[in-house]
Amino acid sequence: MALLGNVGFSIVSAGVAAFWKEVVMRWLSISKDFGILFLGVGLMIFAVWLLINGVRTNIKLQDARIAVAIDLAWVAISVPVVVFAPLSSQGKWVVTVVAAVVLSFAVTQWIGIQRIDRVSQ
Repeated sequence: MALLGNVGFSIVSAGVAAFWKEVVMRWLSISKDFGILFLGVGLMIFAVWLLINGVRTNIKLQDARIAVAIDLAWVAISVPVVVFAPLSSQGKWVVTVVAAVVLSFAVTQWIGIQRIDRVSQ
């Protein structure tokens, strides 16, 4: 369930990055040089990969662990972005809130992995 929630959030985020990029970039004070479209495409690829893994009858735990690692990497990268990037104050809040949501997915996915591990042993 956590993987599928992550899919939905990633698709929505990718859509916002792709279809409202000018508005998002202006609102967050992101430079026009920033490749927000690439971010949207990357999120969509991640969402498709998560979906493929999340709808399997038997989820591959290694893939679920990779999803957790990717989410934790997103959170870790968000910290220097909030601290050092020349974002507007609302931009810093958006990055922080998105990082918190992504962290919640990482935690819930990890809990799911632990439950599957216990049941399989």
